[in-house]
Amino acid sequence: MQRLRLKIPPPLVAMLCGLLIWALAELLPVQTAGTALRQMLALFLLALAIGIDMAALIHFRKAGTSIDPRYPHKTTMIVGHGIYARTRNPMYLGLVLILSSLGLWLGSIAALPVIVIFICYMNYFQIAAEEEHLSRRFGDAYRAYKARVRRWI
Repeated sequence: MQRLRLKIPPPLVAMLCGLLIWALAELLPVQTAGTALRQMLALFLLALAIGIDMAALIHFRKAGTSIDPRYPHKTTMIVGHGIYARTRNPMYLGLVLILSSLGLWLGSIAALPVIVIFICYMNYFQIAAEEEHLSRRFGDAYRAYKARVRRWI
């Protein structure tokens, strides 16, 4: 299992989870009550996810640091301002919101366990590995950032 750490790009993991949510929605009964409200909430979550992801990408680009999470050794600095002052992993949070939006849009209760699996996967195979590397690379500065800002929200 250690071999999977930092290997699969998080957007690909999210896409696979999205396909699983869609497949489960096709196989299992879909909620049709409150469709308009549910879809409005889904669109809101999608817009929120896009906004969070764009803010995160812009902050990384302005800082001149790597956005590819598979290579934390390419990180040149800790970005701790803007959206990164609220969550250490806004891009992953955006992916969770996209998956949640999809599940809501489809009315699929089966999306919930898939989203939980995605979060667990990200915590172990991606985030924990990134944090280990960043702690070694930036030492006390990163540990202070971790103490100040939550992992997700």
